[in-house]
Amino acid sequence: MAVHIKCDILICGAGMAGLSLLYRAMKAGIWEGQRIIVVDRSDKGTNDKTWSFWKKDDSCFEELILHKWHQLVFFSNDGSRVALNSGGYTYNSIRSIDFYNYVLSYLRTFSSISFVQSDITSVVSSGDQCILNTAEHTYIATYLFNSIYHQPEPSPKGQYFLQHFKGVKIKTRNAIPPLSEAWLMDFRTGQQNGTTFFYTLPMADDELFVEYTLFSKSVLTMDEYDQQIKKYIREILHIDQYEVLENEYGIIPMTDHLFKRFDGNIIHIGTAGGDTRASTGYTFTNTQKTIGKILLSFQAEGHPFFKEENTGLKQQLYDATLLDVLAQNEYKGHQLFSDLFKKAPAYRIFAFLDGETSILQDIFIMKSLKKLPFMQSFATALQNRFISSE
Repeated sequence: MAVHIKCDILICGAGMAGLSLLYRAMKAGIWEGQRIIVVDRSDKGTNDKTWSFWKKDDSCFEELILHKWHQLVFFSNDGSRVALNSGGYTYNSIRSIDFYNYVLSYLRTFSSISFVQSDITSVVSSGDQCILNTAEHTYIATYLFNSIYHQPEPSPKGQYFLQHFKGVKIKTRNAIPPLSEAWLMDFRTGQQNGTTFFYTLPMADDELFVEYTLFSKSVLTMDEYDQQIKKYIREILHIDQYEVLENEYGIIPMTDHLFKRFDGNIIHIGTAGGDTRASTGYTFTNTQKTIGKILLSFQAEGHPFFKEENTGLKQQLYDATLLDVLAQNEYKGHQLFSDLFKKAPAYRIFAFLDGETSILQDIFIMKSLKKLPFMQSFATALQNRFISSE
């Protein structure tokens, strides 16, 4: 018979979203005196991913940034090189193991916080409490913050793309590009499987992180990722001898599905709450913005139910439009991004993708793209949104 354990707050999933929320809440003293239980199947003892993001100001975890690149470069499929006008933005990477170690070493100093390593079988909100079940115990709390993602049932006309990638950290004789320069979207690779590009990030004088990334509706075999990575290293980077130090693989949803933030007293955060930007697959910045809103609501109102989302209706329609354009495949993804980065300054594109631009600035960016495909897909996005809201 399962034992019932009561607490004030449950954190369902100890990934970037759940641990960021707990760390920032405890640092700010907002959950002081609350009994908190964190449940996750993993002990977070390995480097399972790297979070990369652009930013202009200091982040919430500035001290954990392993690498920061000030010079950003874009390569089109035809080999054209574009030095991006970043306008003060930098591209940054944080290793998950550094994040886990740093955050958990602080959180484990609190006797009010307990960590449970177990599979979660269900979560439910009932009245003014939430219930989390594992095979061993039932946990009951006032609020539950869930960051464990389950693929939603897509709407008949909705889009569900995958951003899937494999990255390798390699040791070689020379760093290409130089340490200060990040190759952000290098389309000098085959496009037969969808919108396909590489990230090439120098990590040290003799180390590179090379990531093969695709936007498509199905994944590849591991051999296919490996073959393309080897080809890129050999033919584009002109590196013949190297040692693979680390491997990384991941799948991120890119969908126009309308995620539910609040379900009774369950609050969904991270990808599970819609914090992954559908047009890019980036999650880190949006998640931190959402956490900021949750904590401000706790401070001002004593509850986590904020009103205004970071990715509002305007951004949702933009994302749905882009996904529909990619699905129609008349305006190739590599050409779309080439037009965007060749004709609009990168700093404005970054602000646009972070939802921090005005309508006039949005129009300026959109003028760099082919109008007809986007007008048709925008009409489709509007229609789908109207149908979804009925």
